[in-house]
Amino acid sequence: MDAMINVWTVVENVRVASSAAEVAIFTAVLYWFFTSSRVADMLEVVGERVGGWCGRDSSSLRQAVRARRRHNADVYAKLDAEITTRTSSLYRLKEEPQVPAPQPDRRPPAGLACSRCAPLSRDSWKEPKSEESGAVINILDIGRQTFANGGVVARYLCDLAHCIHLVKYDFKDVVPSVVNDERFQRAIEDTTQEEIKKTVNGTHRAEDTYTAARRRIEARAMKVLANISSAMSTHVLRLVAWVCHKAVRRIAGGGCGTRAACVERLRRARAAGLPLVFVPLHRSHFDYILVTFTLYLTGLRPPLVAAGDNMRIPFFGWFLRGCGAFFIRRRVDGSEYHGDPVYKSALRAYILNSLAANNNLEFFIEGGRTRTGKPQLPKAGILSVIMDAYHDGTIDDALLVPVTLNYDRLVDGNFVREQLGMPKQMETFWSALRGIWRTLNTNHGSIRVDFNQPISLKELVTSFQKYNYLKAPIERPLTPPNNNLAVNLDRQILYNHSHSSLFGADVSTDQKMMVEAIGRHLVYDAAQSTALMCTNVVSYVLLTEQRRGCSVSQLQRCVRARGDALRLAGRDLGYTGEEHLVIRRALEMLGSSLVRVEGSGANRTVRAHASVPAALELSYYSNALVAHYAAPAILATALESIVCTQGADEDSVRHSELMEAALQLSEILSQEFILCAPCTRIEERLQQALDELIAQDVLADTRTPDALEEQRWSRRIARTFDDEDDEERPDPTRYIKYKLSKSPEALAERRRLVQTIRPLLEGYAATCRCVRDATQKEVVGAALDSLLESFAQNKMVYGEAVSTDAIRNCLRLLRQWGVIEMYTDKRERMIRVSAPYDNQRSMDEVCANIYKFNMATPVL
Repeated sequence: MDAMINVWTVVENVRVASSAAEVAIFTAVLYWFFTSSRVADMLEVVGERVGGWCGRDSSSLRQAVRARRRHNADVYAKLDAEITTRTSSLYRLKEEPQVPAPQPDRRPPAGLACSRCAPLSRDSWKEPKSEESGAVINILDIGRQTFANGGVVARYLCDLAHCIHLVKYDFKDVVPSVVNDERFQRAIEDTTQEEIKKTVNGTHRAEDTYTAARRRIEARAMKVLANISSAMSTHVLRLVAWVCHKAVRRIAGGGCGTRAACVERLRRARAAGLPLVFVPLHRSHFDYILVTFTLYLTGLRPPLVAAGDNMRIPFFGWFLRGCGAFFIRRRVDGSEYHGDPVYKSALRAYILNSLAANNNLEFFIEGGRTRTGKPQLPKAGILSVIMDAYHDGTIDDALLVPVTLNYDRLVDGNFVREQLGMPKQMETFWSALRGIWRTLNTNHGSIRVDFNQPISLKELVTSFQKYNYLKAPIERPLTPPNNNLAVNLDRQILYNHSHSSLFGADVSTDQKMMVEAIGRHLVYDAAQSTALMCTNVVSYVLLTEQRRGCSVSQLQRCVRARGDALRLAGRDLGYTGEEHLVIRRALEMLGSSLVRVEGSGANRTVRAHASVPAALELSYYSNALVAHYAAPAILATALESIVCTQGADEDSVRHSELMEAALQLSEILSQEFILCAPCTRIEERLQQALDELIAQDVLADTRTPDALEEQRWSRRIARTFDDEDDEERPDPTRYIKYKLSKSPEALAERRRLVQTIRPLLEGYAATCRCVRDATQKEVVGAALDSLLESFAQNKMVYGEAVSTDAIRNCLRLLRQWGVIEMYTDKRERMIRVSAPYDNQRSMDEVCANIYKFNMATPVL
């Protein structure tokens, strides 16, 4: 009984409380209704209408209503004053001259096609009536903007609503077409015949042997094809798009941006009905998802993505396959396993049939992720397959789209372990989980994904057939110093790199060089249109201009000047705001492990950490600008090598001598940089860099203005002659000399440019000193130890010179020059120093040409 009374008491208390709450809410509503200015205004309107119907003066009624309803007469006095001011302002605006409103900052147009070899593509795929403003949109805000005026659920679940309403595409399965492909079936037949030759003997009938071998090869071929093929699904794409919305918002505090003009170009290009082939530069594992994510959210058809087979890991590999990934081996040549003809034919047939089905395609032309932050030389394997599809008529044309990605802070972490010679850690399920957890708990700043103008493959092929200096490849490598570099260097570089494991046996050298040239053009275009983040600029300044440290105010001035120079050069900066905010953001992204900030207030100093791992990671970010300044840095380093020569004139330098040294250094660093597009001569690019140094008063031309005009006239005349007449025509620049400026600004500019590529030359010099008959691993280890010892003893201040990539590139260069040989012995990569033959120079003479550019100069 007591329990029932207690329950009843509780119920009564609840009823009383709820009744009191209802009374309070009703009172609040009444108070709002009778005190709200909106309600008062509504009553005024109603009163005016009633007064008009009754024939009364509406103004007197309005005054009566205001007198009864007004609680604060000052409010209406302010409203009347605002109406009077607004009326007079409108009158002044009509009578006075019109002053335009301030316009937002316009970014320079980026990602345009080459005007030399793709003029039609440059003028196509853009809105003819509007000028590109360079506006950047945050793709994470597309859903919020689309459903801003929707219902309550749509506004609060805008990401989910956006993903649900994405376009549903029909993805055709091309595996049946690949199985019936003539080349694929021929490869199976050829492999079967080779298998029979190895296994047949007198105890088996030929028919039984053929049948068993054929079944075995077909089963292996179908397994290979199953491992390659994609399984793109709209449901998986929508799920991954929603997950990426949440993940990118968490890891990228600055959002994920892309240029609005890029999206419009792609939409107009897709309407032409040609397949789009996206060619991104590779920085992170996140690139696989990010490009597809950006295209899908902006309403474009997601592409099939060529992913390395190292990403075929449990669970995550299934998601990548559902997002359009098809897995390829990292190497398809060089051993019995990787040289499988069935695998090659399956991969070629899958790509060709995908293009024939009008699917978009995406592949990373660099092969793997860059370990240094610089654009890598192209791997032309998949590009050669696309060229085959064009030549044999499988596709009428294809639109190549260079893609660039950049991050304030790299998502995958750094590559310091690999640069120090440690083996690459293979991706596993647990390592992927740890990487995702670490990434989700780190702020990576801003992300940029930008697409260049689509370039017609047909137009590129037609244009490259017109460049005579890219034809007639040399069959024997040149060893420096060589006086014919100005003539042979452009085609020599293409010839030395034009090899790929997916080329057919019947492909000519000219076609290989054309594929190599197109690949280098795509990489160069993508590198030039990459948005430079604040971490790139700050890291470059700390490693070149302010290597010994500086105050925060000095760092701000240097970053401002560097940003202005980059904008003037047409580069897109991926950051905005005042300098002190940019510096603070960059230092937060880089972290205290890379940059030391000492002191407080106005006396704070900033300097890079004096350790090899910190220097290597900082150089990763700064190398985006190193690639931009490579040509003037080569010219400045060549200038210092001439000035520092014993007995040389320290006040002036001859044009011919300077250009010859710059061309030699360009060949030395040909494994590191793509100085210019293949449609431009390297000598022409160096001449442009020379003009830039003259404009900056680093060098001064000693001739009169009349002589300068005569030189320009002679250059125009020289362009009208054929290349075969070069030896007969005298050099019009043989008497040109430049005077070196001694001003502090000129010396600072020379110091900055020399330090831009000096770490690479330190690595090359150490490699040359350590080359001997041994395994490649031993030579690389000896060069790393030599560089580490020099850094520890303060004989070298460039910690970023301790780089495995630079050492391996130097060995490739020496192999191209013919001074060393590389071969495989018992699965070990071996190096052997070649004996000089004919007129070829010895190893010491060739390496001396590298040592002279790693000189001791007073500028440093």
